[in-house]
This record gives sequence, C-alpha cells and structure tokens, in this order.
Amino acid sequence: MWEETVESSLKSKTETFTLVPPSWKKKADPFFILMIGVIGGMIVILAVKFRIFHLWVELWQNHPFLRRASYPLMGLAFILLLGLLFRTVLWFRYKPMSVEPGEEIDWPFISVIMPAFNEEELVESSIDSIFSCHYPPEKLEVICVNDGSADSTLLKMRKAKQKYKERLEIIHEKRNSGKRKALYSGFKKSRGEVVITVDTDSKIDPNALKNLVIPLIKDEHTGAVAGRVEAWNEKENFLTRMLAIRYSISFNFGRAYQSVYGAVFCCPGSLTAYRKNVLSRFIHEWVEQEFMNAPCTYGEDRALTTQMLKRGYMTRFQSNAVVYTRVPSRFKEMNRMYLRWTRSYLRESVLFAKFMFSRYRKKHRILPIFDFFFLNFLHPFHLYSIGLVVYSFFLHPLFILPHVAFFVVLSFLISLYYIRTKRSLAFLYGIPYALITAFCLWWIVPFSALTMRNQSWLTR
Repeated sequence: MWEETVESSLKSKTETFTLVPPSWKKKADPFFILMIGVIGGMIVILAVKFRIFHLWVELWQNHPFLRRASYPLMGLAFILLLGLLFRTVLWFRYKPMSVEPGEEIDWPFISVIMPAFNEEELVESSIDSIFSCHYPPEKLEVICVNDGSADSTLLKMRKAKQKYKERLEIIHEKRNSGKRKALYSGFKKSRGEVVITVDTDSKIDPNALKNLVIPLIKDEHTGAVAGRVEAWNEKENFLTRMLAIRYSISFNFGRAYQSVYGAVFCCPGSLTAYRKNVLSRFIHEWVEQEFMNAPCTYGEDRALTTQMLKRGYMTRFQSNAVVYTRVPSRFKEMNRMYLRWTRSYLRESVLFAKFMFSRYRKKHRILPIFDFFFLNFLHPFHLYSIGLVVYSFFLHPLFILPHVAFFVVLSFLISLYYIRTKRSLAFLYGIPYALITAFCLWWIVPFSALTMRNQSWLTR
C-alpha cells in the first residue's frame, strides 16, 4: 500500500501544472528577479492603500510606549532584510556537484544504515528502494537495525534478507534503545569508506546514492553531504501540501545557500553521507552526548553535523540526491516534530557558538558566523513583532486587518523561492503556512528553550 502511494505521489509530481514553461528554463532567474520586484512593489502599494504607515504614525503620536517599542523592531527588520539579501545572493551561486560527460569515477564502497522501530508497513519498501539505486552492487552493503520493534518489522527485514542475501545485514536489538544507539550499532558494523543514513519511512531516488557521494569523491575537505528531502505524501491533505512547500524551501533554498560556503548546519538523518574515517573520530563522544546533565536522545543528525563542522570539515548539500519521506498529516504530529527540531536546534546552536570564532577550519569561517546570527535574529523578531501586533490590536482593533494583508503579501514573496526550483503553482500553499507559523507556532521556540531537559522523543 505504501509502495503504491509513493509511486502515485511521484507520478503526480510530474503532472503538476508548471508556472514557467520548459522553454523559459534558461530565463528562469531573470523571470524570478522580475517577480520579486513586482511583488515588492505590491507590498509597498498595499501598505499605502491600507494606510498601514498612516496608522502606525497615528498610533506612535498617541502612544509613546508603542513608539519606543517600535524602534528595536525596525532595527531587527533592517538586519533581517540584509540577511535575506545575503542569503539570496549565495543561493543564486549554488549548483550541485555532478559527473562530467566521459569522466571516470572510482565509486567508493558504501554502507547504508537504516534504523527501524515498529515500521512493519514501510521497512521492506525502503530497503527495495536502496537496492534499486544505480550504484555498483559490489560496492554497496545495507545494514538494517531493528531497534526492539514490537511488531513484524524484524520479519519484514528477514524477508528482504532472503531476497538480497549477503548484501543485506540485519542487526537485532532485543530492547528499544533509541535511534542514536541503533545508528551506533550500524556504524560499528559498517565496512564502507562512506556511511549513509536512511530513514525507514523514506524512499530514495535511483540516482540518489551516486549523486550523494560525488562531493566526498571530489573534495577531500568535505566530511558530510545532505540529500534533498521531499514529501511523498504531499497530496494527502491541506497540511501535507503546506509542509511540502516548507520542506522544499528549507532544502532547495536554506541548505543550498549554506552549501556554497560549506556549512550546512543540519544534514538530515533521512539521507546523509558521511566520510567514515572522520566519523570514527567522534562517534563515541556523539553516542554518549549529554546536554544540561541529561543524555541527548533526539537531534542525532544535527549533532553529527555539528561534530563534523567542529573537526574542520565542510558539510554540503546535493539537490540532485533526492529522498521522499512521509511528512506529518496532523497538526499534533507537526507540533511534536517542531519541538524535537527546535530543541536540537537550540542545543546545537549553543555548541556551535562555542567554537565558531575559533580557527576550526582553514577557510569559509566568516559566512557561517553571519548566517548564525541572522538565523538567531529570526526568533526574537518573530516574538517581538507578534507582541506588538497584539498590543496594537487592543489599541486599534481594525489594525489587525491591514497587518494580515501585509503578512499575506510578504509570505507570497518568500514563497517565490519555490518557483525557481519547482516552477509550480503549489507555491501558493506557502502563504497559509506562513500565517499559521506566525500566529499559531510562535510558542515553539520559548517552550522548547524552557523544556530542553525533556528528552522525550514525542513520537511514541
């Protein structure tokens, strides 16, 4: 059933109505820049039409506290505008590494590690997708780790073992110890020069493995390479459609511009390749990681990335190495996912800040610092702006209407990043997602900061 759903989802992606015709592909960037200019003009026009500026002036004149409180917001907005411009310039420079026509490649022996806990519906199809990849079969091993599953996950693995023989290794843990421990068992067993992690709720593209290891082959200073995560259940409901846009912008924009200077801050567990000889230097420290005197049970992928950066290695992103994964289809699941992500983000940001000013690598140390501060300006800006909007609402209730209109246009502008890579009208789902994030998910960061010691995985 899952296999059929994935295949139909992938097929539907190719049938999506595209906004930019194929003949315009070479002109896509000028078209994109023009769209930014047009929408930027629309923002100014709407701001004038809805008298947003006039209302602010009137409120400033009548309420000194609001006037004083707005100055920090304007400063933060200016910094964020510069940060967005900086990221966009880098983004335009991004290009995935590839094999040139006629170029001979000595493909390394790779070990694909797949931890699983109660994934009886998904694990067999995930394994099949790995062995269906266009990678030399004699240079590929797959290690499945059954992390104390209570369902028929182990039976599904053994069924796959009968099909793939010695190319598939199974590790059976009688007790559930968590994803980090399961990965560690796979790392110890692996024989490859390159170790690749894949989640069991994912299916990888046939060209993903080759494309993923290319940066490791061509650049000895690259230690980890992140794949591109797409939503396979995008068409399931309204939430999954919005999250599909969020995933696309996060990878095709966020990780793409970070890859230009070799500091992708989070290489996802759903598809990432690591140089094993570097991984072995810190794997014991990683598996026993503690923060605030509590063992770390989530955010294992971001922790691996931080350790790789700390050792002076580049972390890259390959947009041509695609993995399709299931995204949450309910708001409760989405909130739990964001709590895990945010807690690990905060933890690893603290750890990165401890060495980011040191000479931890020979080059490209300045841009990660700028990006680090830009990313961490987003949270106070979000909270501060929402606070002022709420305060202004009690002063002038109708003020919320033009503000919502302004947010809609602004989110439309941000969603345009989706056009350059996807060229699909699906980018419009980014508008309601941005509004939900702004007004309904503002509590995620402060709550995560206050509950950092809570190590619950929030999925079981």
